[in-house]
Amino acid sequence: MENRDEEPVVLNMLAEKAVSQAINSDQLAYCPTMDLMASATEEQHVLVYRLNGDRVFVAKQRNVSAIVSRLKWKPNGQLLAIAWSDTGTHLVSAESGRIVHQIPNPGDREKKVTCLGWSINFLNSPTIQARVESSKGGLNLDDLLSQTIQTQTSDDDLDLPRDLALLDIEETLPKLSVLNSGGRDQDVFSSRASVDAMFHYAHKRGDDAVDVLVVGYDDGTIHLSIYNTFQIGSFRLGDIARSLDGCKPLLHSSHAYFTTHALLAITTTADQQNLYFVPLDLRFVSNSGQYLSLLASKSTQLQNLLRYIHQAQTQMHSEWKACQDLPNKYIRNINESLQESCQCDLIQAAYHLVVTGNCYPVMKEWLVDELTERGHKRWEKAVTTGYENIRRLAHENLLPALERGAIIVSRLRGLSRYQDSNATLGLSTQDLNNVFDIISCLTLIMHSILIYSSKELEQFLAFSKWLRHEIDVQATDLTSSSADEMADKDAMIDHRNVLEYIQGAMTRSQLSDFLSQQPLEDIQAEWKLVEKRYSLYDDFKEKFRKYTEDLPTEKIIPGLDALSFQLNRQCEVVFDQIAKTEKRNVIYGTPILLDISCKSRLMDMRMCTEVRSQLFSCKILGVDACVTYIAVRSSESNSAVYVYRVELMIENGVSSTRAVELCLISFLRGSIKDIKFVDDDSLMVIWSAEDHAQLLCLPYSSRSNSLHRLPYERWSTDYHCHTTSSNFDPPYAHLQLDEPKNYLRHTFSSDDAFSPEKIEVNGRKGRRVVCILGHDRLHYKIYDLDSGVDGMEGEA
Repeated sequence: MENRDEEPVVLNMLAEKAVSQAINSDQLAYCPTMDLMASATEEQHVLVYRLNGDRVFVAKQRNVSAIVSRLKWKPNGQLLAIAWSDTGTHLVSAESGRIVHQIPNPGDREKKVTCLGWSINFLNSPTIQARVESSKGGLNLDDLLSQTIQTQTSDDDLDLPRDLALLDIEETLPKLSVLNSGGRDQDVFSSRASVDAMFHYAHKRGDDAVDVLVVGYDDGTIHLSIYNTFQIGSFRLGDIARSLDGCKPLLHSSHAYFTTHALLAITTTADQQNLYFVPLDLRFVSNSGQYLSLLASKSTQLQNLLRYIHQAQTQMHSEWKACQDLPNKYIRNINESLQESCQCDLIQAAYHLVVTGNCYPVMKEWLVDELTERGHKRWEKAVTTGYENIRRLAHENLLPALERGAIIVSRLRGLSRYQDSNATLGLSTQDLNNVFDIISCLTLIMHSILIYSSKELEQFLAFSKWLRHEIDVQATDLTSSSADEMADKDAMIDHRNVLEYIQGAMTRSQLSDFLSQQPLEDIQAEWKLVEKRYSLYDDFKEKFRKYTEDLPTEKIIPGLDALSFQLNRQCEVVFDQIAKTEKRNVIYGTPILLDISCKSRLMDMRMCTEVRSQLFSCKILGVDACVTYIAVRSSESNSAVYVYRVELMIENGVSSTRAVELCLISFLRGSIKDIKFVDDDSLMVIWSAEDHAQLLCLPYSSRSNSLHRLPYERWSTDYHCHTTSSNFDPPYAHLQLDEPKNYLRHTFSSDDAFSPEKIEVNGRKGRRVVCILGHDRLHYKIYDLDSGVDGMEGEA
C-alpha cells in the first residue's frame, strides 16, 4: 500500500482549460510542432485552442447530422485532418482555419472514417540516419520531421545533374494574385497566406521526403494520398486476405526510416472479434527514388493550379454576366416600344441618332424619362466594372497561372523524356504534350480577352459619354441659352468609337464567344473537332486565325469553358496514370492474428527502429530492425494490458515477419483508464485505484536500459503465421504490479475533483506534453513530461 506520508510525485502543469461543450473523449489531437490542442465536441464542432486557452478557430458543417469521426495533425503541424461522416476528410490550415483540400469518401454513400494516419517517409533513409547518428545528439529525428532543419545532404554529396533536375524555377516567378472570396469555405485563394501556402511555400525538407496520408473506413477500405492532395487510390483489405473480409481498420503507425507502414484492424463475427496486424509496404517510395518528391509536388501544384484557374474562370463568367445583365434589361425595355412605333430596335435607333442627329420620339422619351442620369450611371458602372475586372482576372490571375502551369508541365515532360525511371513514374510524353497544347490554347484565349476587353471598354466609354450627352440634349430646350454649350460638347465626342460599339460590342461582343457558358454536351461535341488533328494547338490556332479574319470555319472555336473542361480532363488522364503506377507498387503483407476476443476500445500502436545483432562474414554488426509495439487493454480485466512486439524484416521494400512477442501487465487492484505510447521508450498508463489516480510510464522497448523494462515471450512460427482463430493460444511473459512506484510519473490529488479519463500525448523532444481530459469531459489539463520535481507546484 502507498505510504500517505510520502509527498506525491507530480509533473508541472502548463495549462488548464474549462470548456462549455462536452468533448468527445475519442477525438483529441495535440499539434506536434505548436502548442495547439484540437478536440471535437458532442455538438460535432472541432475547436482548436492555444496553450493559454485562446481559441484559434472552429470548424463545423452546415449539415447538423454530420459526425466528426477522426482528427489528425500533419507531422509538421501546418494542417489538421478532420474526418466528417458526410463530406469526407477536410485538410484545414492551422493558420487560417480554411479548408485547403477535401478527400471525398470512396463511393456514393456516407462512410465513417475509423482510422486516420499522417506520416513522413524519407527517400534516402540511410543517408539521413547516418547524419543523425554522426551528430551525436546535436540533431534528432523530431527536428527533421517538424521541418525545422533541412535534410539535404552535405557538401560532400553534391550532385550537379540531380541539383539541376530539382531546380525549382517557379520560385523566381512573381507570386500569384489573390482571388476575391465567394463567401464559401472552399475559397482557399482569397487570402495572401492561403495562396502562399498553396503555391509559394518553400520546402524545408528539400526533395528527400514524402508525406503519406492514410484514411481507413468502416467497410475495410484504405485510401492513400501523398503530399496532402495527390491521390494514390483506394484498397479493400478484404481483397488481400479472406480473413480480413469485413474488417474495420483501427490504427495506423509508421516510421520515417521505413517505407513499411502498419495497420491494426478488427473483424467481428457472431461469437468473437479478431484483432489483426497488417503490414503495408509502399514500394513506390523506394522505387521512384529522388524523383518521387518532384513528381508528386509538381503534380500537386498542377492540381492546385487547376482549382485556381477554375475559380478565376468562374469569377470571370460572373463578371461577364453582371456586365451584360443590366444593359440587356434596358435594351429589352426600349426595343419593345421601338418595334411597335418605329419598326426598329435600339441598335438601329442609336446608330440613326449618331449619324443624323435625329432622335425618334420614343427614343427621346426613353432617354429623358426612363433611362435618365441615374440609369446611365448604373449602366456605366456595371459595364465599366465588368470589363475592368475581366481584364484584371486575365492579366493578374489567369495568365500567370497558365505560365506556371506550362513550366510545371515542362518539368514533368522532361522527367518522362529523359529519366530511366519513366516506367516507375507512370508519365506519358504524349499526354503531357496534349496538356501543354491546351494550356497554349488557353493562353491565346486570355491574350485575346485582354485585347478585346480593352478595345470594347474604350469604345464603351465613348458610347457612355455620347449617351450622357444625348440625355442632356434631349432634355434641353433648343431655344435656351445652353443649346450652344451642348453643341460644343458634341464636337468632343469620339463618334467613330461610338458607332463601332453600337454595331459591334453592343450588338454582339466578341468576348461572348469566349465567355458564354455552354452545356457539357455542347462542349464535348465541340471539342471533338479539335481532337482530329495531331497537334491540338496548331488546329486551334488555325481555327482562331479564321475566326479573327472572319473566314468560314466548320464551327465556332472552343471557348473558355470548353478549353478548361478539356484541360481538367486531360490532366486527370495524367494523374490517373501516375496514381495507377504508384498503386501497383503498394503491397500488403501477411496479416498476423493477435487476439481472438478483442472487445477493448483502449489500444495504441507505435513503430520504431531498434538495433539488433546479426552475423555478417564472421562479424557481429548492428542492423536496424523495424519493430512495432501494440498495447491493448485486456477484454477480461480492466486492470491488465497486453503489449505485443512485432519485428519485421524488410528487403527491397518488402516486409516479412521475423518475430512476434507478447507481454501481459496486470495490476492486483484498480483499473486502467487509458494507454498511450509517448515515444520510442515509454508507454503511458492512467491507473486508478480506490481514492486516487496516477500516471505511469512503462519502459516497453527491448532496447531500454531500464532495470524495470517489460519482459517479452517470443511466439513460435506456428502462432505468428496464424491468420485464423483455430487453436490460438499464444504464450506471453507476465508482469504483476501491486504498487507501481518504479513507474510513477504523476499523482492526482485525492482532494481534487478532477478525475483523469483520457490522455493525448505529444512525445516530440523539447515539446513533450500530455493532455489529460477529466471524467466530466468539460475540463482538461496539460502537463510537462520533461518535468519531474517533487512537491505540489504542479497541481497549484
